[in-house]
Amino acid sequence: MNTLVQVPKYAFGANLKALKTRMKSVGSIKKITKAMKMIAATKMRMEVKRLEQGQNFGVGQVQRLMDTEAYIQRKQHESQKKRQLVVPLTSDKGLCGAINSSIVRDIKGLIGTNHSAYRIFNVGIKGESALLRPFPDIVKYSISFIQQPVNWPTTCSVAHQVGIAAEKEQCDNIIIVFNWYKNAVTQLITHTDIMPKELFFKNFKYLVRHEATEPDLEYSKQYFYELYTGSIFYNSFLHNNASEQSSRMNAMENASKNAGEMLDKLTLQYNKARQAKITTELIEVISGAESATNG
Repeated sequence: MNTLVQVPKYAFGANLKALKTRMKSVGSIKKITKAMKMIAATKMRMEVKRLEQGQNFGVGQVQRLMDTEAYIQRKQHESQKKRQLVVPLTSDKGLCGAINSSIVRDIKGLIGTNHSAYRIFNVGIKGESALLRPFPDIVKYSISFIQQPVNWPTTCSVAHQVGIAAEKEQCDNIIIVFNWYKNAVTQLITHTDIMPKELFFKNFKYLVRHEATEPDLEYSKQYFYELYTGSIFYNSFLHNNASEQSSRMNAMENASKNAGEMLDKLTLQYNKARQAKITTELIEVISGAESATNG
């Protein structure tokens, strides 16, 4: 009994067309990612320059007073924190590596299952969507699309809104979670604590002893608190923005490299399929010529 064997059919024309379309799309992606890498590199240089120029603004003066031995000995020590306001700084745009997911993962580890002890004031639309899933009950506030590059008035406005939220939620401490820019390939998740306004005012009399305050101490402490919170937020934003651009530059560089490798493989596959098609056509022509000769 004869058994029929199905002979595979190779649609070389269709394969070649599909490969060529795929090669074209991968090539376009490579051009886009390469352009995005160049843009991110330019923005990174600008952000790093702004970081170098402004990272010590305000922070050094406030911290210098807080590090004095007299203040440390006499300040009112903080009691056990009952509730803390976490402020993650995330980006509004994607394609920037793992800086947003790293912050979200860090906050998940910080909060765990103790939801009642924390409230979240999110900054950046990427963090909002990622944090609402695990913490729908404690993400109370969120702002996004902050003016870029960030400036001092914008930073003070954000710090003011965070301070209002901390008072409203009766938080004992404010924690800023952001990416600390170390170099173009390394960004570190960093926590910075900020005293709430009430505790800061209680300690202000120990902070300022010999400095001249105009017109008086009560009037000045409000503006000193704005300098204290605004400078810390400004420093955090500068580091986070530089980290975002450097991470995006590295991500686009890797994407361009992967697209180039894929394009090389597709080109090799296309050449093989094209050669197979030519070989098949030659065999058919030769077979036809031999049949005509023998006939």
